[in-house]
Amino acid sequence: MPYTEQQFNLPAMTGLSDKQIEVHLKLYAGYVKNVNAIKVKMAEYMADSAGNALALSELTRRFGFEFDGMRLHELYFEALGGNGEMGEGALQAALVAQYGSIEVWLNEFKALSAMRGIGWVLLTYDAKGKTFHNVWVSDHELGHLADTRVILAMDMWEHAFMCDYMPAQKADYVTAFLVNVQWSIIEARFVA
Repeated sequence: MPYTEQQFNLPAMTGLSDKQIEVHLKLYAGYVKNVNAIKVKMAEYMADSAGNALALSELTRRFGFEFDGMRLHELYFEALGGNGEMGEGALQAALVAQYGSIEVWLNEFKALSAMRGIGWVLLTYDAKGKTFHNVWVSDHELGHLADTRVILAMDMWEHAFMCDYMPAQKADYVTAFLVNVQWSIIEARFVA
C-alpha cells in the first residue's frame, strides 16, 4: 500500500515565510514519492533476490533514508503553527524533573543545533528508562536511538531555512522554529 503525502494547514508564521514553508513542503513530497517508488522497485527485485542482491542492498539502505526523511518531516510540520508557549502539563513536569528547568533543557537542545553539517535535532523519550534525550541525527537515518519516541523534531538541513536565513543565521532559524511550535502536539506525543 503506498504512502500518502500528508497535508498541513499551516498559518502564517513568525520568522518562517510562506515561501520557505512552500519550498520545504515540496521537498517533503519528494520523500513520500521516493518511498513509494523504492517499495515498488524492491518488490520487483525480490522476485530474484539472489540475482539482485547488490541492488536490493542499496535500495534497502536508500529506503531508510527516504522513509526517515518522510517521517521526520511529518513530525516537523505537524508541530508547527503554534505560539511557542509550552504551558504546564506532563511534558513540562517531566522535563523539569530531569533537567531542573525548561531553560536547562532548551539550552541543551539549542546547543545541538549549532553543530556543523546537515541533520536534525530531536527530543526523544525512552519509555523504558523514563528519560529524555536530545540527539543529533545526520542524514535522517543515522543517529536515532533505538526504541525511543521522537517528541520534537527540528530540521537543521539548509532546505529548512535557506529562503529566510543564511547558514550563519541558523540561531535565528532555531528561534523562529521554537516560536512557532504547537506545544500541545508535543505534549500529546509525550503522553501517548
